[in-house]
Amino acid sequence: MRLSRLLVQNMRNIDLCSVELGPTINLFVGENGSGKTSVLESVHFLSSARSFRPAKGHTFIKQDADGCLVKGILESGQEMAVSMNKTRGRKMAAGGNVLKRTSELAHLLPVVVLGPQTINLLTGGPEYRRRFLNWGVFHVEPAFRRVWELGKRCLYQRNKLLKKPGVSFKDLASWSTEFVRLSEIIHGYRASYIRSFSRSFRERVGITGMTGVEVKYEPGWNAERPLRDELEAARALDVKRGFTSKGFHRADLAVRLSNREVSEFCSRGELKRLAWALLLVQGEKLKSEVVYLVDDLTSELDSDSRERICNYLVNSGSQVLATGVDGKDLSACWGGIEKTMFHVEHGLIKRNSI
Repeated sequence: MRLSRLLVQNMRNIDLCSVELGPTINLFVGENGSGKTSVLESVHFLSSARSFRPAKGHTFIKQDADGCLVKGILESGQEMAVSMNKTRGRKMAAGGNVLKRTSELAHLLPVVVLGPQTINLLTGGPEYRRRFLNWGVFHVEPAFRRVWELGKRCLYQRNKLLKKPGVSFKDLASWSTEFVRLSEIIHGYRASYIRSFSRSFRERVGITGMTGVEVKYEPGWNAERPLRDELEAARALDVKRGFTSKGFHRADLAVRLSNREVSEFCSRGELKRLAWALLLVQGEKLKSEVVYLVDDLTSELDSDSRERICNYLVNSGSQVLATGVDGKDLSACWGGIEKTMFHVEHGLIKRNSI
């Protein structure tokens, strides 16, 4: 769903701003530290109630403010709002109704972030790739959320039991049975999703300017053996360590080029192209329309790479919010299509149509 209007209060260095967005390409230009990335961060906050930047506590709240607020009006006319107060916590609402789960925000306003930090998808730990995998499954398989929540709860209880002195193996066996059942359901959803995703990625791999890239799903245990047997074999070690070493929570994705892990030898620019391509293809597979947040587009990407990515986004027909330091360079990436330019300075945003 496209975002028609955005209101931001006390986010980073933005005091208060209201922005009327264009339906397709929106470009935010300003010096480093001007607040342009904070605009993208605000949209992500509206979609997920969290920042996409590494942050501790409430550091995204403007200094000396008690809290922040982001409101948005969707193309349909529906209003969304997310606030965070340092003492009272988080509040979320849509269409006048209070929301309890952040997943409800994501369903209304799915966003994909393409930025410098996106290469963590390839260079970071498995949790980045599990998040990527789960996000994709969540948006195409409605039943996934419930089984995922049950799986996390079961894993918590099993780990809690493993930490107890003199653990009861009878109780452990009971939780293990349920854990196996839920892990296999989650595995089924993930495996189905990644098969479809991999086919699409092979068809779209030209976005990267590279060939021979493969994405392989690893379920979190040796898939050639039943998970029940894997847990039994690892039971003594799990009891000693106090946590479950096999299961859905240990899944990963391996991204390889010519049978080598891309993180081991690709340049930072190549990794950025690959990570962005993975997210672009994932966005394409969503059932609902996605908003792309493209931070620092011209950095670390040559002109050919920028052209491929921008052409892909234009052809997708999606709404895009992109940032850059040089307005002419940023605008040139998108060719002669209609776009909306915003100038950002000291947290103030001014719109100019170009």
